[in-house]
Amino acid sequence: MTRSPFHIPGPAVISFSGGRTSAYMLRRILDVGLQPDVHVMFANTGKERPETLDFVHAVETRWDCPITWLEYRRQYLPKYRSADREQAAASARVHAGVVNHPKPKGMHEPGFVEVTYATASRNGEPFNNLIEMVALPNMTTRLCTQEMKIRVIKKAMLARGYTYWDNVVGIRADEPKRVAILRAPTGQRWDNVVPLADAGVTKAAVLAYWAAAPFDLQLPLDENGETYGGNCDLCFLKSTAKRAKLAREFPEKVIWWAEQEARTGMLFRDQRAAYSNLLQIAPEAAACMTDDDLGDCVCHD
Repeated sequence: MTRSPFHIPGPAVISFSGGRTSAYMLRRILDVGLQPDVHVMFANTGKERPETLDFVHAVETRWDCPITWLEYRRQYLPKYRSADREQAAASARVHAGVVNHPKPKGMHEPGFVEVTYATASRNGEPFNNLIEMVALPNMTTRLCTQEMKIRVIKKAMLARGYTYWDNVVGIRADEPKRVAILRAPTGQRWDNVVPLADAGVTKAAVLAYWAAAPFDLQLPLDENGETYGGNCDLCFLKSTAKRAKLAREFPEKVIWWAEQEARTGMLFRDQRAAYSNLLQIAPEAAACMTDDDLGDCVCHD
């Protein structure tokens, strides 16, 4: 008898992004049976859309599914194993005028905290903390994904005593490039598992499920059936055209991103795509600025 791809024996972590695809994968795993050694974790950056936080909370309450909410949290500067990475981070901090706070010798800092739906950050606090401790993320150094998502979940699993585990990710069968990347050896403490791809699940199946479900993520879909605007509030990986359109619709969302660029003297993207410029880009000009989309990170559906 062939075992279902949604039977996850553990030890494993289900990296729950808070999107429709990720939630659909979780539903299929719950239907087979969530094993005791499998942990559902959601890493909040403080810049997730409020609808995303509401959706994660609906999943944990409606489905009676324990979800560990995590956030990046540091008082002291991280120490990197790589001398090059350490030097690059130090240089970025100096450039941004960040004051060094070296960790006292012998002190252990978890690097994360557990929160709940009620106590989760909603004004970018973890992201602010990351910028102060490391640097402003950019298109070549995606610190937000690496530090606030991947490393936070890794630290949470290590804190629970695991040394190696499966990382269960909601990537579908109709995302072959992502699947290929995730199937490659990680060189990390985990192997990636993609049950949706293994089961042949496509976007159409995911959308059909949520169309009939008693609740849904309250973020609209675009013409491609993707979550319009994504889970992350004005993510810098989006094309300038898309961010400019979102900025016109939600001008208040621009403030935080522009403030981070101003206070550090650094940019998430190039000057053309600076957040302080988004509201000045005319709609007809923005329509031509679609060639700089940098794809998605783990904050996707």
